[in-house]
Formats: sequence, structure tokens, C-alpha cells
Amino acid sequence: MSKFVSRLLLSSALAFAITPVAQAQTPPPEADGADTDEGGSDIVVIGTRRKDRSITDSSVAIDVISPESITATGYSDVNDALRTLVPAFNAQRLQGNDGSSFVRPVTLRGSPADHVLLLMNGKRRHRASIVQIGTGHASTSGSQGQDFNVIPPIALSSVEVLRDGASAQYGSDAIAGVINMELKKARSGGSIMAQVGEYYQSGGRTYDIQGHIAVPVGDNAYFNLAAQYTDQAKAYARKASHAGAVALRAAGVPGVPEHPEGNLDPRYMAFKSVWNAGIELSDALELYTFGNYMTGKSSVTFGLRQPFAAGGLSGHGTYANSAFDLSPAHPQQFNLASVYPGGFTPEFGGHLEDFSALVGLRDQDGPLTWDLSARYGTNTVDYTISGTINASMGVNSPTSFKPGSLTQREIQFDGEISYELNDQILLFAGASHRKETYVIGEGDLASYLTGPLQDLPAGSNGFQGFSPEFAGSFDSNSYAVFAEVDADITPWWNLSVAGRYEDYDQFGTNFSYKAATRFELSDAFALRGSVSTGFRAPAAGQVFGTSLTSQLDGIGGFILDAVLVPGSPAAQVFGSAALTPETSFNMSAGVVFTGLDGFLTTLDFYQIEVDDRLLLTPSRNTTAAERAALAAINFPNGADIEQVRYFQNEMDTRVRGFDLVSTYRHSWSDNASTDFSLAVNYNEQHLRGAPPPGFSPAIVTEFERGTPRWRGNFSATTKVGDFALMGRAIHYGAWRRLDGATFLPRKAVTLFDAEISYTGIQDVELSVGARNLFNIFPPGRGPARARAGLIYDNHSVFGVAGGFYYLNAKYKF
Repeated sequence: MSKFVSRLLLSSALAFAITPVAQAQTPPPEADGADTDEGGSDIVVIGTRRKDRSITDSSVAIDVISPESITATGYSDVNDALRTLVPAFNAQRLQGNDGSSFVRPVTLRGSPADHVLLLMNGKRRHRASIVQIGTGHASTSGSQGQDFNVIPPIALSSVEVLRDGASAQYGSDAIAGVINMELKKARSGGSIMAQVGEYYQSGGRTYDIQGHIAVPVGDNAYFNLAAQYTDQAKAYARKASHAGAVALRAAGVPGVPEHPEGNLDPRYMAFKSVWNAGIELSDALELYTFGNYMTGKSSVTFGLRQPFAAGGLSGHGTYANSAFDLSPAHPQQFNLASVYPGGFTPEFGGHLEDFSALVGLRDQDGPLTWDLSARYGTNTVDYTISGTINASMGVNSPTSFKPGSLTQREIQFDGEISYELNDQILLFAGASHRKETYVIGEGDLASYLTGPLQDLPAGSNGFQGFSPEFAGSFDSNSYAVFAEVDADITPWWNLSVAGRYEDYDQFGTNFSYKAATRFELSDAFALRGSVSTGFRAPAAGQVFGTSLTSQLDGIGGFILDAVLVPGSPAAQVFGSAALTPETSFNMSAGVVFTGLDGFLTTLDFYQIEVDDRLLLTPSRNTTAAERAALAAINFPNGADIEQVRYFQNEMDTRVRGFDLVSTYRHSWSDNASTDFSLAVNYNEQHLRGAPPPGFSPAIVTEFERGTPRWRGNFSATTKVGDFALMGRAIHYGAWRRLDGATFLPRKAVTLFDAEISYTGIQDVELSVGARNLFNIFPPGRGPARARAGLIYDNHSVFGVAGGFYYLNAKYKF
């Protein structure tokens, strides 16, 4: 604890060290993320039911991020923009990790994606269909959160990040916090923005174009449309060398794949669109609707399957001779080398579709207001895999497969009512019903079939298709009632209390509460804090999801890894039980300081304790007896499964840390100013109690130290006339990377971004910039992985492809 306090004092000193630079003239209009040009403000939608709360008035920690701030990151992906701007938030780029390559796992305050609730216009978004099987880290593996990357950034008026537990206010999944994407509600005008960029050395050229238009539809209505098209090529490790491929080429073997090591960033093409519309039916009554549609394709290249041992790396099992060749079931001689003489690298693809629509009717005038809404959301991924084989089918095997699909559907009906007793007291209540459906779509027969060559690997190699035993549709229903009271006890003391009762047809009932307060000591200084309980019901994808994949073993070979349905007959072989909800207890306490013109600092401590935390167990090796038991119940490939995993409520955890956010503006002259921003997050994660079965001391260490405890960024943007120069430093603290049974050192690293922009042409803004300016790559995972071409850590916390330069152009009309 002494180290914790000393580090806090050091960060606090850093924050206040930037204040004496000069005397500020006016508060920075964009210091809190307010979008003064496109409809944003510092009034927050989340964290309170009051309509007059700003980020400094709030009882809990909230960031408000403007569209300009997102654009200045150089990212067209909301995940990466938030990772750059909010140190408590992170989103990894996982290289070739099955479905996690397409829907990236995020964390907030060290908590996984399904502890972070995503809203749009204050309404819950549906989950993504992909369960994060391949994150490679105990704290996030197995989460099923929402997809943050389906909304065009140009559609947003602001992004609000509530860094506090809020299950009592918003329901399941809000254990660590809530992120709300507010859409523009303009009556006229619009903008177009285009970007082209590429990594310094890794390729990955990206073209992105976005547009927004507010269609004039009269004085009593608004109608906003926004769209985005992105085309990103794959990024490759140009310096990588695959020892096996080198040896095969040296031996004159034809057909060795060009990139046997796989890719860094995936191939990605996507079209995203969103609408936000409303009409005033009377002075008080508004009919409104908003939603989105996204379709995209992405693909990653898996590692080389060698035809025989070469370069110190093993040959792949699909090339083995079969004892069933020349049998009545397979009268031919099967030789995979005739199909892939130089080996093969499966190409794993996902076709993603996301759709949501919400319609509502609300009365927002007067002391009594209400809101009725209904929403529908669906997220689907259709998998493909090509350039591979089902070796057990022999000569009859295709080389391209459709392994199946995953779909998450949600329907929700929601009613809310609030009443202002007076200027000091607000009463709020509501009820909702939500139905979730998870669908596992069956793959084509060849993707999962065990063919006549029974001693060769069955199913599409790399990612096996979903068989009829796995496929199906699974439903979950929940009902909730909730209420909140927000009162100004005195002009300088605010208190709010919220409660929520939910009933799940699979998991029973839960009651959550929250109390938050803000105590103003002076015009410049205030104290704030909260106490709350939270919960998260297991997602349908975690209750029913399953998969069979081939995992690289580090020496050129591959092992068959199964994710089992919790409590199913197959999982019971290994002692699995049915899932139960997670529960949490949150505490936060902070200070707000606004004592100098143009200067704002907030400092918030937090602690999140989670009981019965739901995690995907570490992969464990199977025994001969267990494989025989799987085969006896006709589990697909049961006799060949070498590792298994399944979801379980096996851990009690605690997250503890603090967030420091400080902003300051100095005006040098009438047309020159500099905005400073400092944000720091310190986060410690601990396992409470004895580790569960399968969690070795090394895995416990990875859980507690496998991500940086320190995250921070410091930026300075100087505007002189029509020019603006932005410089940003992003710091990632040291962490530990578990590789097998050993840890690889991961030192602290600081990345630098820079951008210069010009606004001297009417309604036009041009900018050129670079992310990761000095082209820093993550370290590797040791010589064994390097021989297979994996020279960078594919689970790096800051990306794997190095520096990226870009050119932006924006036109407003």
C-alpha cells in the first residue's frame, strides 16, 4: 500500500506541475471534450438522471470526448481512439486469434469487455456474437461484450465514459463502467472526411471515408445520416523469417506460401451507417428513432503447416500417412503434398453484420416526463476458412469450408418516468424486459466431418466447423424494475440513491443498489464518491458457446483445443458445473479542483470486488482416460482432443486503483493558445483467496501482472492562426507476458504521436500526422516463436505493426 500511495503522490505532483506555466485567460472550451462546433456540450447524459449535470458537477468520474479529439488520434476505429484518449480503457489487436481478430476485446479499469456496458443515445446496445476465446490472458479470456467498432465516428456528437460501477442504474454488465455514444441531432449541414495512411514498414495501407448529413425536414424534426467505408490491407512483419519455410525453399520445395508467419493486422473492409431522427408531435411530445447497419469482411492468415520437418520445425499431422489408405472406404492413396507441396496457411475469414433499430416516444417537458422505447439488435459473424484441408476426408476433401456462424439477437422494451418535485429533488423509476437469443449456425458437412481416414485430423484444419451437436438456438429472458432519487440536500451537498431488481429465467433474481454523493467545500474544490453493488448474468454465448481450434504449440506443431459447454456431459468429464451470475461491490472517492482559470483536475480512487467471477479456464492437457470418455459420448474428435477449456465461476477478484485527469489552457495572444491534457490510470488486480483448480502460480501472476498497472497520456495542442500542432505521449507501464511456464520481460514503453493541421481554407481542414512516431514494435516471444516467424508479441498491449502515418481532409457544409 505504501508503494501505491507514493505512486499516487508522484502522479499528483506531475499533474499540478503543469499549472504554473502561465496565467490562463479563459477556460478551454474543449478541455472536457466538448464539441462546440457540432452540437456537443459538457452536460452529461450518463451517471445521473438530472439534465443539468456537467462533468465537474457529477458525483462520479466521467470523461466527455469530442469528435475533434477522436479525429486527432488518427484512428477511424473507435476502439483505438478511446484507447489513446482514456488511459483506463484499452483494446488489444490480437494477431490471428480466431474470432478475437474480428471483434477486439476491450477493458476498462482492468475489467473485461462484458463488465463495460455500451449505450447509444443513453440506450443499451446489444452484445457481439463473438466470445473472446483467444485473448491469451486470464483476465479477459472468455468475455462476451459489445462491439465498439460498428459506428462511424463522424456520426458522434460526443462519447461519454463513466468510470464507475452502475449496475443499479443500467443493469447487467455495468460492473466497471458505462460508455455512451451520443449521436448528432443537427437540423442542417454536414461534413465529409477522408483519410489515407499506411504503416512505416508493415504495409497495411488504409483508405477511409466518412460522411454526415443533417437532412432539413422542417422546424419540428431532425434527420441525421452518417456512413463510413474503410478498406485496410493486411500488415506483415517484413523482417520476419520462418525457419521452416526458408529450409523448404532452400531444398527446392515448390509452393511455399509467401507469408508463412501470418499477418500483423488483418485484412478489413467495412461499410457502417447510422441514423438519428425525431419529430415533435406537440410542444412536449417527441417520436424518435435511431439505429445502425454495418457489414464488413475481415480475414487473417494462420501459421504454416509444413509438409515435413525442416528448419528445426515439425511437420504437420495432416501430412501423415494413413493406415486407412487403399481401404474399401478410401481406395485411393492420399498424399496431401500433391495439393500443398510447400505447406499451407489457412485463411480464416469472418463476414460481420450488425443491425440495430430503436423507436421511442417521450415527453420531456415539465416536471413530469416519461420515455417509452423498444429496440431490436443483432450481430452475426459468418465464418469461412480456405487454403486448408479436412485431412480425414482424403482425396475427397475440399480446400475451402464454411465452418458455421454465430448470432446474438436482443429485443428490449423499456419504460421510464421521472418527476421533479422541485429544483432540488428528482424522482425516477422504470421497468424493462429483455430477451437474448444466441444462435450457433451449423457448418457445412466437410467442415466437421470425420472422414474415412480416421487417423488423420478431422474437420477443416485451423478452425473446425460447428457440428449438429454444437449448433442450435438458445434463449434467455430477464425482467427489471428500477428507481432512483437525486436530491440537493443543501446548495453544496448532493445525494443520489438508486436500486434495481432483476429476474432472469435461468439465473434467478438479483438486487443492486448505488449511493453517490458530491460535497462542495468551495467554488474551487469538491469531494465526491459512491458505493454500489453490481452483477453480470452470464451471456448466452458463454452458457452455450463451444469451439474446436488448432493452436500453435510454439515448436511448429499444432494441438487440438476444445472449448466445452459449461455443465455439459463433455465438460462434466473434467468437473465442470453450471454457471451462476457474477456479483460485485464497488467503492469510489475523488476530488474535483477548478481553482485556477482554465484549469481542471479530478482525482478518483476506486475498488471493485467481484465474487464468482466468470472466466474461461486455462487450457489443460487431457489424459488418455479423459479422451476415451469424450469418445465414448461421441464428442467430435474426442479421442484426439489434447487440451480443453470451459467457463466457470471460480474466482473472487479485486481491482484497485486511481484515475487522474488534468486539463489546462494558456493563451499566448489573441490568436495563439496551447491546450494541455494529462491523464493517468493506475490499476492493480488481485486474486482474493486460493486460486481455483488449473490456475498455477504462473497463471495467477499473469492474471495479476499480465497487463500494465500504469497507463497515461500527456498531450499539448498549440493553435497559431490557421495552424494547429498536436503532440502526444502515451505511456504503458511494465507488465509480464506468460509464455508456456515462463515469463518474458515487458518493459515500460512510451509512444509518441504528432499531427499538424491547417484550417485556412474556408470550411476545409487538412491534417497530416503520425501515430507511434518513432516506429516502436513490441518485443518477441523468444527464439522458438521467432523461428516460426512470430518476431513480435501478438498480444502486445499497444499493437504489433509499428508506426503509422496518415493524411486527413475534412470539408464542412
